[in-house]
Amino acid sequence: MLFSLAPRMIEAAEPVQYPNEVQVSVLLSSNFPMLLDGTYELHNIDNNSKTVIPQNTNLSVKSDSTGITVSYPGFSKKAKNGFNLRELKGSKKLAIFNSTTEMRRGASTSYEVVKTFKSGESADYNFSFTNGSGELWYNVTSGSSTGWILSKTATLSEVPSLAIAKVNNNLSYRGSFYLDPNGSQVQLINKLDMEDYLKGVVPSEMPASWNMEALKAQAIAARSYAANMMMLTSTAASQVYRGYTAETTRTNTAIKETTGLMVKYNGKPIQAFFHSTSGGKTANVGDVWNSDQSYFPYLVSVPDPYEKAPLSNWSETFAASTIVQKFGFSSNAQLLNITLDKKGVNGEVRGVTVQTSEGTKTITGNENVIRKLFPLNNSSVYNMLYSNWFDIADLSKSGGSVSVQTSSGSMTLDDLKGQTVQTSSGRITLSDSKVSIQTSNGIITNEGSGISSITLEGKGWGHRIGMSQYGAKGFAENGYTATQIITHYFKGTTVSK
Repeated sequence: MLFSLAPRMIEAAEPVQYPNEVQVSVLLSSNFPMLLDGTYELHNIDNNSKTVIPQNTNLSVKSDSTGITVSYPGFSKKAKNGFNLRELKGSKKLAIFNSTTEMRRGASTSYEVVKTFKSGESADYNFSFTNGSGELWYNVTSGSSTGWILSKTATLSEVPSLAIAKVNNNLSYRGSFYLDPNGSQVQLINKLDMEDYLKGVVPSEMPASWNMEALKAQAIAARSYAANMMMLTSTAASQVYRGYTAETTRTNTAIKETTGLMVKYNGKPIQAFFHSTSGGKTANVGDVWNSDQSYFPYLVSVPDPYEKAPLSNWSETFAASTIVQKFGFSSNAQLLNITLDKKGVNGEVRGVTVQTSEGTKTITGNENVIRKLFPLNNSSVYNMLYSNWFDIADLSKSGGSVSVQTSSGSMTLDDLKGQTVQTSSGRITLSDSKVSIQTSNGIITNEGSGISSITLEGKGWGHRIGMSQYGAKGFAENGYTATQIITHYFKGTTVSK
């Protein structure tokens, strides 16, 4: 006699819902693979169709102006509006259908069909049963329905406790993804819980070997920063995020021991900015980003007594030709003088003026504008000056001074431009220092006395707003707790969930 068996109660496999979801843009490309070490559901946003992707599937993602194509052997789908790739959790095993499949009330084709599945869909596997005809049937659950399917119509797949996707940027990520059309490219957005996101941030922003209290301070600051952002990037434009690949036991511990803790001002999470090195004092946000200081009372300059870092103090020399071209003058322009407008509370530079043989120009702006005026050939420091806290240490001249005879005697001039001289055609005013001069030994050419190079001396690396990471390390090594570190750098704040 054939009969239906009552299924065992198990938790159904469902797309994971994140208690505190964070979205991070991790890749922009027209063509890339994804190796899925886990079970995912592919949701086509155009038609709402859903397909379960088996474990260890090499997924190919391609884009053109008409949409995104996702494929693997035997499967290919296209969507103009993109796809959601959602990790599945719950069931220990899934039945993934390899053809159109009927689910019946009992383990025989004589039983009523209660639901029909399409190829690529799935149901939670409960257990197996061989009927009197020797047919192997699977008992499965889909939503509120439970029934039987022939085993040959489905493949069983384990659902691991941890789903990891490896992308062609050689990084692996927890969580789910949104494949978002972006012109002819795909923007890959990683969606996951805040605490898992931090596991890829903290070791990317601070060495895992540093003092545990410093790591905890970094976790609290990074969590607060992310809480204020709608969309994050994986680079220093937000905070560096290298996903599951970056995770370490020590930094995961620091995150776990600070779960949910954020920096707050008047009870609300703040924009907890941080940087590598302050140079001895952090900066007022208004002196670095030209922000209205009254909106950020917690982002003010504080002393950094324990900071010891490679770039606490630095010196760099630049060719004059490099600087004049940054100001829009030709490479032949002669640099005659350079001055700084140091309006910051610590002497941060807010403007730079150059005088050249082609004219005078002043550029003002935030720290990013000022630092880019002095390019460094070093991508690890983003090819620009370390900070906007600096001064001019030396101006090297390209030519010597000139002694001239006047009606009142001999005098020395560093620059002939603007001087009035007597010629055979009458008195003229020199418009340039590059002139030919008759001497008792013949005619000589003076190339002028412009500047050949500029040496700057400065302090710190980064915007210098908020928490200094090297400073936090120093505080931790001197016995300060993570909360004490945070409240030192962010004035008037508290740390709480």
